[in-house]
Amino acid sequence: MTHQDGEGFGGVNLSPHLHTDECNELIARLRQCHTEHNFLKFFGTCNDFDRAMRQCLKKERIENRERNKQHAIEVQRRLKEGPKERF
Repeated sequence: MTHQDGEGFGGVNLSPHLHTDECNELIARLRQCHTEHNFLKFFGTCNDFDRAMRQCLKKERIENRERNKQHAIEVQRRLKEGPKERF
């Protein structure tokens, strides 16, 4: 896949609708750096942008995982309680 398809660095989907504004800004900066320094990127010119983007994506992933875990606990609790009304 190409960047236009949403596939990004390290196999992470970098589509804008999947990430926060903060991470989208870092993704845009990294892409801009890679465009401007298409040869120097191989020597670490864009590494700071890459590290910041990866840290932001990790923070998002951890927050999403925690939110999903809490939702799963709530669903399990409701299932154990049974229906509110008996038919």
